Amino acid sequence: MLRDDIVLAQRRNKGVRIIKQKMTQGEGKYKCFREDPEGVLWFNERIVVPKDHKLRKQIMDEAHLSKFSMHPSSTKMYQDLKQNFWWTRMKREIANYVSECDICQRVKASHLKTAGILQPLPIPSWKWEDISMDFIVGLPNTSLRHDSIWVIVD
Repeated sequence: MLRDDIVLAQRRNKGVRIIKQKMTQGEGKYKCFREDPEGVLWFNERIVVPKDHKLRKQIMDEAHLSKFSMHPSSTKMYQDLKQNFWWTRMKREIANYVSECDICQRVKASHLKTAGILQPLPIPSWKWEDISMDFIVGLPNTSLRHDSIWVIVD
């Protein structure tokens, strides 16, 4: 099904037609491209995905959102996809796709902000010069049904 969508998109794409034309003219930088007997364009052993946002998104969605892939990083996703597919600026497009994934932004450790460096407070020269306070909540209820305390340290 996906291969059929790619072949159909190739037939409609002007960029693919230009590459095929340049190949027949024997231009050197197009030596990595080949056309199979069905007219499908390949880059080495990878099928060429034409500039079709919906089609590329479908490929990236399948590689990133399926329950078997578990939201891979952009590098891992690129390594997986480049075995079968090729398009211009593929690596950049995959990196942008992964960086915009809401789940990855919220869950992946590499995207979380690092905690600040803990530094001890200086020892004050006089009592009550420096006061720290905090609330401790979620304690077992007292007889008056209080579950919090206010802690003050000088």
